[in-house]
Amino acid sequence: MHQILKTNNKFMRKNVYLFSFLAMSLLIGCDNNDDNNNQSINSISINSDQTSLNTRLDYTNSGVISIENNTTTGKISSTNTAATLPLVQIAEINPPVDKNGRTLQASHVTVNGNYAYVSYVMRGDVYSGAIDVIDVSDPYKPKLVTSALIANTDITSLTYSNGNLIIGAAKDIDTDPLLVNPSIVINMELSSGLLTDKIKINYLESRVTTDVAANASSYFAVTGDTGSLFKLNSSTRVITAKVAVADLRSVALSSDKVITLSGTKGVNVYNQSNLALQKNFSTTTDVSGAKRTMEVDGTKLLVSEGYNGLGVYDINSGSKLQTINITTAGEDNVTNAVSVNEGYAFVANGAAGLNVYQTGSQLSLLGTLGISGSSNYVKSSGNYIYVASGTGGLKIIKMEKPNTTFASCSEYGTYNQGKDLILNSNEKKSYAGSTAINSVIVNSGGVLTHCGSISIQNGLILNSGGTFNMRGSLAQGKYQQSNPTELIINSNAVLQVEGSVVIWGDLRLNSGAKINFIGNNSSITIYGKVTKNSGVTITGTYTDTENKLK
Repeated sequence: MHQILKTNNKFMRKNVYLFSFLAMSLLIGCDNNDDNNNQSINSISINSDQTSLNTRLDYTNSGVISIENNTTTGKISSTNTAATLPLVQIAEINPPVDKNGRTLQASHVTVNGNYAYVSYVMRGDVYSGAIDVIDVSDPYKPKLVTSALIANTDITSLTYSNGNLIIGAAKDIDTDPLLVNPSIVINMELSSGLLTDKIKINYLESRVTTDVAANASSYFAVTGDTGSLFKLNSSTRVITAKVAVADLRSVALSSDKVITLSGTKGVNVYNQSNLALQKNFSTTTDVSGAKRTMEVDGTKLLVSEGYNGLGVYDINSGSKLQTINITTAGEDNVTNAVSVNEGYAFVANGAAGLNVYQTGSQLSLLGTLGISGSSNYVKSSGNYIYVASGTGGLKIIKMEKPNTTFASCSEYGTYNQGKDLILNSNEKKSYAGSTAINSVIVNSGGVLTHCGSISIQNGLILNSGGTFNMRGSLAQGKYQQSNPTELIINSNAVLQVEGSVVIWGDLRLNSGAKINFIGNNSSITIYGKVTKNSGVTITGTYTDTENKLK
């Protein structure tokens, strides 16, 4: 769906502002830690209590997910081929509720190391926001380590810069006598990566700061409506340059360039040092007030264009290289955001879901991610994909990438069979790389070897005498389903593990089943129940993270 930045009728404050801004406040900025300028500090309420924060973690839809090819949705051509991008939804973060009991909506994500920072806004005529900090250092157990409610302020965007968060926002002018217009940019000092109330504020023009970006010495903010691009010094927070451009939605940096997206004026490319205009080119005219993002991929610029889908442009020439339309029309089927990470592009299409593309000379569609709810914003960094789904919260998805090259597996090819793999009696198959499939059955005497990362969305069955040798990572099943997914090891069947296994459903070890852990660094995580019959053998050194095998 559209993520509307500002819509209200309360004195028209979120649409049209009748106040003129003061030029001096734009050039100097304001310091909210000064004794005489302390309007916003007391409006930040930081919660680090793990008991209360843990209640917002939701594992209902956790487990292996797939990239779907479904002709019934009109999205993609049907195919029975397996995907090469194993994915696991590890958790959802339910949105915070402000002090007045109102549920907020995720608007943006930025990442630094193991911390993801998530911003929130309130839709409608009320200003209210929040920021979450999520720790993903434990790959399958994300932690919401701190959260801040920020009263009377919508937090529309944020980025990390030199130990600080640079925050784009809009604040209710009735709550701060220094405000002439709601648009502000906040510099928040972090403490070991966590939120504090040590903030500095610059008061800008217009109704909302729609996006922010930063390099080593400066940060940049863009404002919507009768908006502008601002450049601020990271140390002094003084605004050093400004360019007026209407209806700005997004800002991005590329080498020595600053790139802005306007819903009506298209893309402008500036020199970072003095904001001298280098290039301008048109994109499609967009719906007023809707959030849109851009992403730089080398010399390409990927632009979210609402009902018109995704546009891919050459940054230097401005020529359009590719148009990716939304195939199914609908009021809430709009391209809101795009994020590129390690050869993949993730495109948030509102109610039409999250599409996944392989990058290259042209974006090549792999499919639509099998997740519930709308996709209003996406950010991918490291091994993770963060998808904002309005009041549905934030989904955290892990890409299962091979983390080791196994010398003995170098001769194995990549998986090239269907979505369901069945090994007949005494059949042997060996694969390497990244594999995402639906189900696996290894029959009597069959031997399956996989090196790298493999995800199996549904059942994995090793029948009597069957063997599965896995080196790297295995993720299997779904979390707490009414019909649980199972990993079943039957009599004299063997699962040999050198690496990590995560079973989101149940594990059934029938009489005579065997699990062998190889090396000193193997682990197994089981979220469902374990059934262990007589004669089961488990050998080797391993970490049982949930203590389910004892």
